[in-house]
Amino acid sequence: MAESITPRQKMLLQLVAKHPDVARDHLLKAGAAEADLAYLERQDLIRERPAGHYRVSHLGQQVLKRM
Repeated sequence: MAESITPRQKMLLQLVAKHPDVARDHLLKAGAAEADLAYLERQDLIRERPAGHYRVSHLGQQVLKRM
């Protein structure tokens, strides 16, 4: 059974979608926890690009459309 996405994870997903290639440090300063980023990566909602930057995956875009 899949876990539900928390409000903080939803906020992070929206932040990454709004600001593609956002730096990991910026997300951590915005209140992200390492566990939240790891969860979003494991669920293939975001992908880490070179140099610690994140982008929303296609699956992540689909999730945002349904929220």
